[in-house]
Amino acid sequence: MDSLLKPFYMGLVQSPSSFTPELETGPGCVSYRFRCPGPGAFQCTETGLVFVVAQKAELQYRTIQWDARLLQPGGKGAAGPLFSIQCPEDVVGQLHLPHCETEEALFSEGLLSVVHITDEGLSVLEPLEITDTHVIVKVPHLSAFGLVMDLWNRFWNNTSPVSGQVLLFRQPLPSIQIQNLNVFLLPSNIPLKEVKVSSQHQDSQNIVVPSKCRLIQGQSYRVDCQETEDFDLDFGPNYHPTFQIHLPINTTTVAVTVRDHKNTEVWNRKVYLTGKVFVHLQHHSS
Repeated sequence: MDSLLKPFYMGLVQSPSSFTPELETGPGCVSYRFRCPGPGAFQCTETGLVFVVAQKAELQYRTIQWDARLLQPGGKGAAGPLFSIQCPEDVVGQLHLPHCETEEALFSEGLLSVVHITDEGLSVLEPLEITDTHVIVKVPHLSAFGLVMDLWNRFWNNTSPVSGQVLLFRQPLPSIQIQNLNVFLLPSNIPLKEVKVSSQHQDSQNIVVPSKCRLIQGQSYRVDCQETEDFDLDFGPNYHPTFQIHLPINTTTVAVTVRDHKNTEVWNRKVYLTGKVFVHLQHHSS
């Protein structure tokens, strides 16, 4: 693994330039588009993907659904979204896919790889490099690419945390004078836009708060209530709330705390919902 953690193209690829892609949203899906101005490395602010390109070109990409039947025979499981990428041939030389593994897990050799899915089937691409945030592969030709984990390797590292995120969506229900605060525990490499456009959340407002935390797959968590839910590495395409907090419609602020099975606090934020009056209250999850 030590060799993988060393830069592959030392000095050849500089830090990527960030870009905000054009978005096209439909029922439960979002497509991304970017016109590369020339050769270089470019990082998408929405998905975290980095494209190393050789020339000026237009990139189009979107997430598609994993087929677990393709992965199971090889002992693999999804470790990130599956991206369908389109652009002219021989433009993209490298692809950097964001991962959610922490430093401890990265020293387990063979944990992460990338699958390339075409009409002919599935092939596994070994990483050129694994950084603290991305897995880098050489691109043979473009179609569908996704990050996968070795399930046996993950089983032996089942107590290693992953980099997670807590996302909050407020859903007013004025007809019954309540508002739901939907709480999502997700891996950090799930794009926020993918959760936003999921059909069941189109009428909800994302509450922007610092979201980073560490979560352990299969471990139980709760939101200051008796009910618990296990954290799973869910990579879509549909995202469902892990918890739902019911609040009076006029509530303007609430403290949300996520605790693990040992009652240890793993995430805590004071959440401002609306208005200028701060109301402190007890809340319940279902």
